[in-house]
Amino acid sequence: MNLLEKFDKLNNRLTSLLEENKELKQHYKNLQEQHQELKEKLDESDYKNLQEENEDLKQRILNQEKQKTNLLRENERLNQQCKNLQGENMDLKQRILNQEKQKTNLLGEIEMLKQQYKNLQDKFNEIDYKNLQEENKKLKENFNKKEKQFQQHIINLEKQKNEQLEIFSQNLEKALGKLELDELNEVNENDIKNSKNSKENENDMKNSKNSKENENDIKNSKNSKEKNKPTIFPLIDDDIKDKEFIQHIDDPSGSVPFSSEDKSNRSENEHSRGSSNERDNIKVVVGLDFGTTYSGFSYCHTAEPKNIITNNQWPDIMGYLKTNTVLQYDSKFINVETWGYPALARRPSRKNQREKNESETRPVELFKLHLTCNKKPYLPRELCYKKAITDYLRKIGEVIKETIDVRLSSPADFFRHVLLVITIPAEYSNKEIAIMRDCVFNAGLIGEKYSRNLRFITEPEAVAINCLNDMGKDNILTIGSNFMIVDCGGGTVKLPNVLEISVEAIDLLTENHYGHLQYIVQEFCEITKFPFTGNREDYGYELDIEDFPILLEYISEETKDELEKTEFLIKIDCDAIKAMFDPVISRIISLIHSQLDSIQEECSAIFLAGGFSESKYLQKRIEQEFQHVVKNIRVPTRPIAAISRGAVMYGLSLKKGNVISTRILKYTYGIEVVNYWMDGDPISRKLHNGRIVRFHCLARRGTQVETNETVKTFFTPLSPLQTRISFNIFFTKEYNAKYCDEPGMRFLGKLVVNLPGSGLLDRLLFEFTFGQMEITVNVKNETDGQRYITTFKLEAD
Repeated sequence: MNLLEKFDKLNNRLTSLLEENKELKQHYKNLQEQHQELKEKLDESDYKNLQEENEDLKQRILNQEKQKTNLLRENERLNQQCKNLQGENMDLKQRILNQEKQKTNLLGEIEMLKQQYKNLQDKFNEIDYKNLQEENKKLKENFNKKEKQFQQHIINLEKQKNEQLEIFSQNLEKALGKLELDELNEVNENDIKNSKNSKENENDMKNSKNSKENENDIKNSKNSKEKNKPTIFPLIDDDIKDKEFIQHIDDPSGSVPFSSEDKSNRSENEHSRGSSNERDNIKVVVGLDFGTTYSGFSYCHTAEPKNIITNNQWPDIMGYLKTNTVLQYDSKFINVETWGYPALARRPSRKNQREKNESETRPVELFKLHLTCNKKPYLPRELCYKKAITDYLRKIGEVIKETIDVRLSSPADFFRHVLLVITIPAEYSNKEIAIMRDCVFNAGLIGEKYSRNLRFITEPEAVAINCLNDMGKDNILTIGSNFMIVDCGGGTVKLPNVLEISVEAIDLLTENHYGHLQYIVQEFCEITKFPFTGNREDYGYELDIEDFPILLEYISEETKDELEKTEFLIKIDCDAIKAMFDPVISRIISLIHSQLDSIQEECSAIFLAGGFSESKYLQKRIEQEFQHVVKNIRVPTRPIAAISRGAVMYGLSLKKGNVISTRILKYTYGIEVVNYWMDGDPISRKLHNGRIVRFHCLARRGTQVETNETVKTFFTPLSPLQTRISFNIFFTKEYNAKYCDEPGMRFLGKLVVNLPGSGLLDRLLFEFTFGQMEITVNVKNETDGQRYITTFKLEAD
């Protein structure tokens, strides 16, 4: 191609570009014209809008002017009302002045009426004086008649007493100096039975008198001096086969707790060792939390009271502060094969998990509930709950003894140098405590059943002591402050119904593979129970069914097909875990609300204790619910061990003085006494010898007593020749009681006291102490100053 052709081609291209440029300029001009037209239209629209807004503003200003005018008118109206009220106020003041004048006039009229009444009264007295004299004469005659009857009654009583003394003297001569009162007891017991059979006939009469007597008893209970006022009552001598000789005690400070065993073999020197000497011998304090589902203990050397150690080493398991309260027996339920966690949960083996050992028994659980629970949990008929409690205490006692020997540098004589403090539920009565003492002795944890080296404290008291000590210098409480202890025990958590297993299948799994089932439950609790917070992003749990092939026997074919798709992995999501926790936590929150409502005062702090209190989800829910009601919500260090550590602190305090100064009695305590039947007593309760059996109250429910406070009461035997006396001790939840066979009255046991048979009606001073966990009693002969050892026989189950 030559240059000319190239030039023509470029020229054509330039021409086309110029034409395109011309077209673009025209298009740009058109756009500018359109833009100008739109701008003009927009300006016109804005101008109209501004005009409309201006009109609106003018209208608003006019409306505001009208409102201002209305407000001014309203202000004038209010001013007028104010003036009217001022006028009315002046009228009221004038009325008040008038009423004051009327009041003065009325007072004058009252004084005048009083004077008139006095004058009329004088006239009346003069008129009726003779009538009153005649009435007075009649009253004197009635009084003299009653006095003669009373004197005759005294003569009859003296005669009866002389007749009885004559009978006693004749019996004494026949027995060559030995007194036997069996016949008297048989007659008395028959009369008591007869009176009990006929007591239904006079229940209505008794109830009609109770209200006034209750009011008087309530008034009397408010005065602590009247509560301890000495009273003399005669005691009935029961038919006792196991007779004991009198034991003279020189030490006036000695007191012994009620025990279910006879203390007749206790020597004088053993008892005369004061409690202070026993405290001086203590080198180690052990706090044992014997729980329904979990148990644990803490210990401390008295030389290092701040170094409290909680045991975390158990058979086949390490690092846990508690172990399961479970026993695995042999086929005859005689010997314990395993106990604690190994007895409850066993990791299944893929080789032999389908085989069941026919000689293997099901683990024994919840046996502690047989002490108080009305609906008793399962227990093999070959096994008594007392044996189960004793066996478990023996096993955990072996760990306690071994731990003390290994951990503490200085060896200790366990029976002499170790103070064992066992925690008990707050609802335990003295009967349950006495049973626990028997079990502890039979388990080999104390050398004598009446040993003072065993003490009891309630679980709430132990938790409170631990929480208050755990605060240290953080003074969130002051004297008089209210605080709440929320003891959330560990318990058990059941697996959700993620496997679609029927109830029948669950029963079969429990019966045939209980250890495997419990292993799944315990593993699930360990992974889920405490770390779960309730946040979806923080949680995920998978259960591998292939680790537990035995479960496949209890799953439907349809479910198996679904599980194969997920490679037999079951994912448990956050909602499923909440569904397990929420019902329990909701009940806990409801109980806290109820307690806060009942005290009707400010609660300064809530302390969470127990195994479940370590749950992050529980802590979160309680914090959300009560943070605006209670200033301080705390979880102590090692809350799962709060009970056992508090028990150690309590034991350490006994050396310097009891940290618990007072207690409020849960029951009304009293004894069965016999005294003379009087007019007004139910005729159906009158015995053949003119006596009546009553309930004599020693301490009332709801009374606040100091731990070392004594209730002093004097008694006297029926006969001066008795060699022993005995009486029954009863307790009830009622505030008032008159007789020992009333509804709700429970028999605690029989107290026996040996007497020298001095031939005198000795005054016996009984000193009862109810502020301790175990009731104590001292008996002193006021005539010669001697003190006697008592025997307390607990009622058999």
